[in-house]
Amino acid sequence: MGLLLDISNGIRKLLQSVAFASAWLLIVLMFITCIDVIGRKLGIPIPLTKFQELEWYMHTALFSMWMGYNYTINAHPRVDSYTETLRFRVKAWIELLGCVLFALPYCYLLVHHGWAFFWTSYLQNERSENAIGLEHRWIIKGVFYIGLWLLLIGVISVLLRLIVYLFGGRTQQEVGLDIGHAELEA
Repeated sequence: MGLLLDISNGIRKLLQSVAFASAWLLIVLMFITCIDVIGRKLGIPIPLTKFQELEWYMHTALFSMWMGYNYTINAHPRVDSYTETLRFRVKAWIELLGCVLFALPYCYLLVHHGWAFFWTSYLQNERSENAIGLEHRWIIKGVFYIGLWLLLIGVISVLLRLIVYLFGGRTQQEVGLDIGHAELEA
């Protein structure tokens, strides 16, 4: 069980490194958004279409690079109305079933079909539908595809922690398992 926990910790550290390394994109996104908003408000004649497309490229890149890590630290959206009163062990069983029955198959399908999504875009040298838009749309599709892999390994990391917690006799704190309702820190 210690090996599973070590693998899970290694995955979480990798995902954290990727997420933190991509955090600077938020500054780029803010800068691009400011230029877009100021340009539109002041009527500055610059190609705002490119800035608007860059905005969604940056949103996609940030989302993609963070979604795997966010899953490992329980920072993803979830509905806990039904489970918030349950004991932690019951929540862990629900999370385990959710990972095995839903998250892993869904992530597998996304990764499996995501390659064709990216590769077709690359082969066609897909670009913006707008004449003055950005070229090489395959780049952001490739970033999104990488993000799908990061999500898949994030689910595997949580699944390993669940296995260690449920079958290895370790406590929630020892395993570092974050599932269920998350409280905001004051």
